[in-house]
Amino acid sequence: MSVKSKDISEVFANLDEKVNVVFRNQMIMSVYQSLPKDYDGSRFINEIEAHILGFIHRRPGITAKEICKLIFRTKGTVSTMLSHLEQGGYVEQRVNQANQKERNLFLTSKGEQAHQQHILYERRVTSDFIIAMSQYCTPEEIDGYFKVIHYRTQYFEQIVEEQKARYTAKRQGDKEQE
Repeated sequence: MSVKSKDISEVFANLDEKVNVVFRNQMIMSVYQSLPKDYDGSRFINEIEAHILGFIHRRPGITAKEICKLIFRTKGTVSTMLSHLEQGGYVEQRVNQANQKERNLFLTSKGEQAHQQHILYERRVTSDFIIAMSQYCTPEEIDGYFKVIHYRTQYFEQIVEEQKARYTAKRQGDKEQE
């Protein structure tokens, strides 16, 4: 699909306003994701931790290193989250028999229950969002929003990887100069 230059010029109109809209969206979503929620009636976990349960559900035996790649967080951050989930009784770690240094992650029955509750919660919130947006947007615009978010995510995944590689190379170069 090609975009005519006049059409693209219109898209760039009010660019600073669009930058601010994106920034505010990112900030509020960051707060939203970090707010602990009660998915199982016993312990509050945040949305990122709930999604970690989902990754473990879909891939029993996944490692912390693999989760780091999926959620774009450091090993230390993921380790802290996994400790929280393990202390809450949601996750258990088992030594990988093929590689004694590696730990594989599995959901407990409590973790499975919290995962299922999180799925229901996310479906309800997304449905409520779509209903609220239908007051302002057509069904085509709502579908377009999800399409744009999908491609925006892909775009920034590539940028994140490129910037991480540049940062790592710069740090290694700085160490070599010392």
